[in-house]
Amino acid sequence: MQPSTQWRPAGRRLLAACVLAALSPGALAYPTEEMSSVPIQTQVMPALQTMQATLAEILAAEQETGTAVVQSSDKTTTAITEAARTQREADNFNRQADRLEKARAAYTVPDSICSESASGTASQVSQATRASASKLAGGSGVSSAAVRETLASLPVSPRQGGYRSALIHAAYCTAEEAELYGGTGLCPSVSQLPGGDTEARSLYDGAGPAGKDPELTFTQAQTDAAMAYVKNSAKLDAGRTPGKGEIQTATGQEYQGLLTQYKAMQSAAMQPQLDMVAASQPQDATQAALTEARQAPSAESYFQQTASAQAKQTGTMSEREFEAFEVGRRYANTAWVTDLQGMDGDNLAREMARQQSLANWLALGIKNELRQANIISGQQLALAAKNEYAPQLQALSSQMSAGVSAK
Repeated sequence: MQPSTQWRPAGRRLLAACVLAALSPGALAYPTEEMSSVPIQTQVMPALQTMQATLAEILAAEQETGTAVVQSSDKTTTAITEAARTQREADNFNRQADRLEKARAAYTVPDSICSESASGTASQVSQATRASASKLAGGSGVSSAAVRETLASLPVSPRQGGYRSALIHAAYCTAEEAELYGGTGLCPSVSQLPGGDTEARSLYDGAGPAGKDPELTFTQAQTDAAMAYVKNSAKLDAGRTPGKGEIQTATGQEYQGLLTQYKAMQSAAMQPQLDMVAASQPQDATQAALTEARQAPSAESYFQQTASAQAKQTGTMSEREFEAFEVGRRYANTAWVTDLQGMDGDNLAREMARQQSLANWLALGIKNELRQANIISGQQLALAAKNEYAPQLQALSSQMSAGVSAK
């Protein structure tokens, strides 16, 4: 590339100055200044301006990129924070739901009446039953006048006792008896509770027609029939109560002593049957417990299947039916088994619960069998007492009568 013609004068002057300086060491040097340059102005400067504009664009782009990065970082931080909060809420909800499910599973099949059902009212029901037994012995709680007066009266002679039993039986005439002497005073018609005063099922299942469903809570009529059976089977008439004049004699005193002993043994003979009748009376103490237990659908379904008419009508049960319901609504209730399968816990715990329920069921059956055995033992005791005391009482009664006549 050829140098520009504009540079030549300047170059020559510079060269001349250099030569003069070299030739004249003492000569002075003068600075020079280039006032303009076409290449700088036409090529370099435009290029620098272009570079400056490019750098400005790059800087602006970097600033925008930095801003975007910062904004993205803020969004990421916010998203992470929100995700962590959502996860904590989800964990709290899951824990709460798990606690609620465990509580539901634990409540679905309660172990009792009154939350722990039988344990809540067993003492109250038992006390009420024992109180009922003592009242029934004297005729209290019996609506039949003939039965009530017989239970409340003092001992009478066997002959008079026979008349009383025949009068009571007129209300419990059977179809077979009606065929023989129906329409008479001793059998006006077939009773709705045939044989109620002579059949042991009046104590166990409640008096009524043959083949009826067992009832563990008695109606008032069934209670009367059961007490008539107690009279005929355990309160046997062995001798009459002496009169005021008779008892003042030595023989009368001896007679009264023997009669007192017999009455004590007779009370023992009657007690198992009285307990059975008392345990068959509806108890108000069971009402609240039944209301709570029946909140469980499985218990309610079992109640509708097995409860006596008296229990469905009044919402109360006897002690016997209460115990049977409490045991049966678990072991003998398929709806409870369904509840059990749906509850949390391993199969071993469920099997243990089933085994415990079965043991309770069997224990209840054993208890009922012991009650029946006690009743039979009481009847045997009453017969033995009669055989022991009746001859002595009759002999002394004859002596008392002879003594009074002689006077």
